Amino acid sequence: MPSNTDLQENNEDSLKDFNNDIIKFPPELENSISEILQANDPIDNNDFNPMEYLNQMLPNEHALASIDETTKRLQHKMRQLEGEIREITRLQTNDGQQGNEEVSEAKRAIEELFKRIREIKDKATQSEIMVQEITKDIKSLDYAKRHLTISITALKRLQMLVTAVDQLKIMAHMKQYKETSQLLQAVLQLASYFKTYKSIKQIAELSISIVTFQNELKKQIFEDFESSFASDGSLTVQTAPLGDACLVIDIMGQDVKNQLVNWYCERQLREYKRIFRGSEEIASLDNTSRRFSWIKRILKNFDEEHVDIFPLHWNVSEVLCVKFCEITREDLVKTLSRTGNELDVKTLLKNLQLTLEFENQLLKRFAYREKPPRGSNTENSSTTYDFNKSISISFEPYLGLYIDAEDKNIAEMILTYRTEATPDDDNSSVLQSSTELFLYYKETLVNCSKLSTRKPFYDLYVTFAKWLRAYANDVLIWRLPKEERRAMTRDELKLICLILNTADYCYNTISQLEDKIKEKIEEEYKEKIYLDSERENFLNVVAASIKSLVKGIETCYEPSLTAMTKLPWSNLESVGDQSEYVTLFHNTLRLCVVSVHKDITNNRYFRSFCDKFVESFVSKIINNLSKCKPISEVGAEQMLLDIHALKTFILEMPTMGMENPAPPPTTFTKIVNKGIGKIETILKMILTPHDPSEGLVENYILLIGDKNINNFQKILELKGLKKNEQQQLTEQFQQRVADDTTLLENSNILSSITLSQFITPSLPTSFPTLFSNPSLSSNNSNNFTTSTIGSNLADKSAANKFNESVRKIMAGGWRRTDSNKKEDEK
Repeated sequence: MPSNTDLQENNEDSLKDFNNDIIKFPPELENSISEILQANDPIDNNDFNPMEYLNQMLPNEHALASIDETTKRLQHKMRQLEGEIREITRLQTNDGQQGNEEVSEAKRAIEELFKRIREIKDKATQSEIMVQEITKDIKSLDYAKRHLTISITALKRLQMLVTAVDQLKIMAHMKQYKETSQLLQAVLQLASYFKTYKSIKQIAELSISIVTFQNELKKQIFEDFESSFASDGSLTVQTAPLGDACLVIDIMGQDVKNQLVNWYCERQLREYKRIFRGSEEIASLDNTSRRFSWIKRILKNFDEEHVDIFPLHWNVSEVLCVKFCEITREDLVKTLSRTGNELDVKTLLKNLQLTLEFENQLLKRFAYREKPPRGSNTENSSTTYDFNKSISISFEPYLGLYIDAEDKNIAEMILTYRTEATPDDDNSSVLQSSTELFLYYKETLVNCSKLSTRKPFYDLYVTFAKWLRAYANDVLIWRLPKEERRAMTRDELKLICLILNTADYCYNTISQLEDKIKEKIEEEYKEKIYLDSERENFLNVVAASIKSLVKGIETCYEPSLTAMTKLPWSNLESVGDQSEYVTLFHNTLRLCVVSVHKDITNNRYFRSFCDKFVESFVSKIINNLSKCKPISEVGAEQMLLDIHALKTFILEMPTMGMENPAPPPTTFTKIVNKGIGKIETILKMILTPHDPSEGLVENYILLIGDKNINNFQKILELKGLKKNEQQQLTEQFQQRVADDTTLLENSNILSSITLSQFITPSLPTSFPTLFSNPSLSSNNSNNFTTSTIGSNLADKSAANKFNESVRKIMAGGWRRTDSNKKEDEK
């Protein structure tokens, strides 16, 4: 038999299965079901737990004795529940049958409703037929009334038209043009009503007679105008009849009006064409002003005598000027083509200026026509004409003479700029020639834009670009001091700075010039306007100026490098204070840099100058080492001390001469450290003893890091080793680097060293001065001998000296004496 534990486990598994089989509803739905059922039985609760329920029914082991009774009670409960379920199912079935009966009843009601609607629709159709039968006779009468009304109206209008035509003919025959205009307008309006009746013979004949009469009336009015104006355009009758006749012409339409206006303009300009086309001498450019005087007299006569003839909206005076401009333009084109080879720019510009002034006068005279008044009838107003370039465009193909003249003027200016004097005052930061050139460009642009903004204006742009390049190359770069062996003077340094500032000014101003040209030139040429090449030229001038500054300062501190080569670097016994050539270099550098910093206006270019100077200085020092060979280990230690002092001075360059100097920029510091680091690397190699040889080779690989045998030999020669010693070390070096793939083929550290014949140095008695500076001369006039060098390391052995040097180098600096500190503070 199973134990109690096994029974309990089986019960628990059954309960778990029971719980899993229970359908779970959302909490909201279960709460709603509980409210509807309102049951007190624990089985009906949402959170019914069978285990708890059994524990309540069988609280202890004594209750197990009555398990049969409990089972009977549960079975009775089950039968009771089954009965309730059957009753509820029956009720739901009865409710479903009742619902089906209600649906059937609704369908019958809908069918009855459709039937009634169909009956109503049939009755409505019958009613409509009855109404149509009743109103059939009324509709016929209504149609007859409408047609009768239209017929009576047509007959009345036809009678009015016939009567108006008869009166029109009478008034036209009597030349009563004011009344004729009113009758003609009425006739034309009535005739438009009968356009759909032209199939009727009588109406068609009447329409033809009206058209014929209009042509006769038009001919009569034109004959009146012919007889009223003399051959020279003067008026011989009163203006009132002609003014009334224009009212008739205005009603006849735009084409007839244009014919009359064109006739009037031809009559007024007939004499003008006869005179100015009859002789080449009168048609010459010298008589251009007479042409404009002629039309001004015609316009004055029109304003005084003829203005009352024509309606204002005809704009006869404007059409007259348009005809004059067309004739004049054609004449000038022929004249210019005939005298083009003999034409001089002075005559061309004079007549072109007269023409432009006349066009401006016409634009002012007819300015009211540019914008029609608000609410005006634009259909009755003639076309608005643009007098801009209406005559002057004939001069445009010949404006190349003007561009050539400007080209010659700028060429002469550029030629004088090559000998321009350097300004003495400190207020001038650029060469005066640059401001003069761009001012002339500005004035020329304004003048040329008045003459033309098309091809000649584009040609002027090409001329400007050409001379901008010439100014950059043939003036600015040409004026840079040539490379010479002598030290550069203060005036020469200032001139270089002025050229640099001028190039910067031109670079920025060219952008403004380009925008101004694009603003004025015609749209079709705008895409061709770009001055990038010219801007690039001035950037090249800036680069050349910086290079020239660096070269100039190189010539200034060259005496200090010469003094460096004359020191006995192979015979120094101990390391002392910084050498005197370092002090000379510092004083020279300070004078030059302060002057350059003051004269360069753009600090960005001064920073670039400092960067380029560091590159040049490092290369000069490295190359100068070959002139100092042989260099002993003590000499290399002294050089390291001097190079550290030079590095300190160079780091001061960006802030030299400033009252409150700031730390040097990080990028500049990196450039200095990188450059000076090359020199220090070479000196560290020279400082390395050649015995043992393995140490020298390994140190070379560590510091230089290449396998180039020539570079290795440069170190050996700088150390002053003999040929047999060099050969032994070279062979060992080749064996060491033969299979090493991690090394470079050639390091750039030693690339600038060019070894030359060793010359025994002789000690100078004094050093040259810069710019004849008394203070500098007095500071550097003391003799420099080896007796001034300290002897604090004289008693050390070679190995101890090497170890001590390496320790100091790796520590990052040297111990400075009190005199060094005082010099730095100064």
